[in-house]
Amino acid sequence: MFRNLFRQRHCHRQRCGHSPENGICCAHPLSDFAEDAEVVVVCNGDRKTLEMGLFSGARVHVIKNRPDDANMVVAAGEGRYIISKKTARKIQVR
Repeated sequence: MFRNLFRQRHCHRQRCGHSPENGICCAHPLSDFAEDAEVVVVCNGDRKTLEMGLFSGARVHVIKNRPDDANMVVAAGEGRYIISKKTARKIQVR
């Protein structure tokens, strides 16, 4: 029943040729964003974080992301989550 819901979708990680002047920008991994960044999820290939509410279109606020830490803290909706940077690399945002 839920098989299609959590199917991994294709993420546009290669250079897409879109320019920021057009208002279209390529997606980047969530792990690349600094503290206080506000981003929108483009695609997410990780089932656990999908269940947390980090699905396509969700607004995410990066609360803590320090270079020397293995984890980062993000907020989505009313929830606050600690996710590993390895997992955050699977979540494409812009």
